[in-house]
Amino acid sequence: MGMYIDTAYPDVTQDARLASILTKMKALAVQIEDAEWQGQDVTAMRQQLSSLKARHNDGATYEPLF
Repeated sequence: MGMYIDTAYPDVTQDARLASILTKMKALAVQIEDAEWQGQDVTAMRQQLSSLKARHNDGATYEPLF
């Protein structure tokens, strides 16, 4: 029988060390829209959003903050 190590959080959604990729995508989309409205260059933000979308499409739902 294997050894079970109890985690500090009951499930992944409550783990403060992980960030939801979908939540980050939504927030970044709003930031891009606001920056475009103000006439700012959003090239870097679009690349970051594209990277997040690719990870999400590959099946990742959370990413570590460490």
